[in-house]
Amino acid sequence: MVVTTATMPRLLECPVPADVKSSEPMQLTLQAAAQIRGLIIDRVLLPGEKIRQVELAQLIGVSRSPLREALRTLESEGVVSYEINRGYVVARLEPQDLAEIHRMRALLESDLLHSIRRPDKEMLEYLARVNHEMIDAIERGDIGDVLRANREFHFAIFDLSPMVQFRREIQRLWQLSEGYRTWWWRLPDATSRINREHRDIIKALRRFDLDALVEFSNAHRVGGHEGSFVSLGQPAPRGA
Repeated sequence: MVVTTATMPRLLECPVPADVKSSEPMQLTLQAAAQIRGLIIDRVLLPGEKIRQVELAQLIGVSRSPLREALRTLESEGVVSYEINRGYVVARLEPQDLAEIHRMRALLESDLLHSIRRPDKEMLEYLARVNHEMIDAIERGDIGDVLRANREFHFAIFDLSPMVQFRREIQRLWQLSEGYRTWWWRLPDATSRINREHRDIIKALRRFDLDALVEFSNAHRVGGHEGSFVSLGQPAPRGA
């Protein structure tokens, strides 16, 4: 939930234990960092764009102090960078950076997928439902819902693995590069291809054939939308 100035007073009216009070600044920082990541992923903030802290603080409903800490956190992750005379900007990746991220994802995701536990019936139904939501969002032209559903689909599978550090690093790599992978769903064959590839992934999970799962996932990443801009290193235009 996005925290706003309208909801903050209601949160503060409730009695809060002392140990929780001491953690409030950290929680606000983490919450602000998560919201800024979301704005970057959804292309509200674009690669290379200057971050206007006063406007951003008002937008996500936090004071300047947790916002600054959130930006420092994101700087350490490589999501934003600090430039002299400009302040914080959304990190802009060069083609070589994107190629390295793509290769790192391939290596990490392949190892992680080989470690997952067998999904139950409810999980398989959930993946089919999220895939349906994604296809519907593509047809509606809703980029926010497309990206959300795509992340939910893949990370629901990643979450079946016990490899916590692998999952965290994969998430960081997705967050770094997702702003450069935002127009693939407008390609003429996007709807049919993505639907087919996601269904193949679900079929491999249903059989619990991990070699096939990795093969389908790699083909999905390399041949489709995941690799669309890796060689170009350019974000999609704002209006795309």
